[in-house]
Amino acid sequence: MEVRRSLVVNATPMETRVALLENGQVCELFIERTTHVSQVGDVYKGRVAKLLQGMQSAFVTIGGSKDGFLYLDEPEAHRLGTEDLAEDEDSDAALEFPSFPVNLPPVKEGDEVLVQVVKDPIGSKGPRLTRHISFPGRFLVFMPGIDHVGISRKITNPEERERLRALVRSHTQPGEGFIVRTAAIGEKDEDLVSDVAFLRELWAEVQQRTQEGRSPALVWQDSRLLQKVLRDLFREEVASFWVDQEETYQEVVEFVRKLHPEWVERVKHFTSDLPIFEAFAIEKEIEAARHPKVFLKHGGSIVINQTEALVSVDVNTGKFVGKKDLEETVYLTNREAIPEIIRQLRLRNLGGIIVIDFIDMMDSAHREAVMKQLQEELLRDRNHARAVEISDFGLVEMTRKRTGPSLDRLLTTPCPHCEGSGRRISAETAVLSVYREMARLGSRLKGATVQLTLHPELKVALQAETKEGILHLAKAFGAKVQWIDRADGALHTVEMEVVRKPEERA
Repeated sequence: MEVRRSLVVNATPMETRVALLENGQVCELFIERTTHVSQVGDVYKGRVAKLLQGMQSAFVTIGGSKDGFLYLDEPEAHRLGTEDLAEDEDSDAALEFPSFPVNLPPVKEGDEVLVQVVKDPIGSKGPRLTRHISFPGRFLVFMPGIDHVGISRKITNPEERERLRALVRSHTQPGEGFIVRTAAIGEKDEDLVSDVAFLRELWAEVQQRTQEGRSPALVWQDSRLLQKVLRDLFREEVASFWVDQEETYQEVVEFVRKLHPEWVERVKHFTSDLPIFEAFAIEKEIEAARHPKVFLKHGGSIVINQTEALVSVDVNTGKFVGKKDLEETVYLTNREAIPEIIRQLRLRNLGGIIVIDFIDMMDSAHREAVMKQLQEELLRDRNHARAVEISDFGLVEMTRKRTGPSLDRLLTTPCPHCEGSGRRISAETAVLSVYREMARLGSRLKGATVQLTLHPELKVALQAETKEGILHLAKAFGAKVQWIDRADGALHTVEMEVVRKPEERA
């Protein structure tokens, strides 16, 4: 099925939000706030603060509140721009991350190093850094320090691949590496050569700033969100680019007019009184993405849970009963779930280790078909993702590149009452904690009034047996119980106070 893409921009002085729609559905969401701008792609002159020899890594001070984490013997996969990394021309197989001979010198504590941010800080962790510097241009990714020209694996036409490789090679100097991005398909030779020259000049500027500045210092800052979207996402297949704010709309038009004047008509100014994200039904998708359960068209569902270490996705038949037999029902549910699983991973920006728990299928042909469909859907994902074969238990393990916090972590903060668990203690648990405290005080409650202050909703939710148990215990110790409603109090807590008469306190 042909995929029709659109970009929708909601711009305000405090925040810019960009949604990528595929066939009318939100598949990716990008948010940049003035209070928190992504560091991914930025290049710093840092200083090694601490070496961790046992982990072949180091903490590097780059000027932020948290030191960055750097692998000293890092794989080439840490390099930016990997969504376009191509097969190695000297290999028979398509390699996701070709191994380039880059000799990085050893470092010691106190040394100055040039590093690039590949992952924003997440939670208590500082930014992830790399010494493999790369600069994405409109059509190319420039990788100084290597001698290699690669072609995006998404460029499949053999003649076009050879044309691009020969052109870039003819303008490459020793010690320069380039990856030709998908956006280069069909572009004029002079435009690609201009990209080579631009990136070469950029690297020379970064080197000069590095020599002149003292560490820690920012020596190059990547484009901000809107410029990145125009550079990386506004491609031939994007049919429309909607922008609500007048000034931002003019900025986009000016950018597109310089690079692709024939695409200017695709940029559209949204002038309705209705908020643009509501008009395109994006706002409700964002709200739904904060909840674990997602319903499928025919009654099945998927449940997505994010933990510190991994993301789990559970597929359920739900109300879908099928028409033939159980095996067919399970197979169809699993097939229907796959596109939605990949869309949700992209929309929620979930990465790292992901485990998908498909419903068990007895037929090996069905398992193979499900796995084939999953691999095909992963091709739509711009982030590098890889899945291994489905297990006998219906489990699929996969990894997905992550460069920043998930949508949920970006939009929410840990609950101060449940301490981030996402669940609060029940009414019965809260009151039973009071019961245990009363039991601990024992005979010291004699003659006193135990005041229990709680939210009215909590009081209504209490089981009769629990209330009766509290009253029975108080009576056994010679005390009374007074229930006090406080609507402005925390919903799940019970405050206990032991009150005595003045003469008893004396």
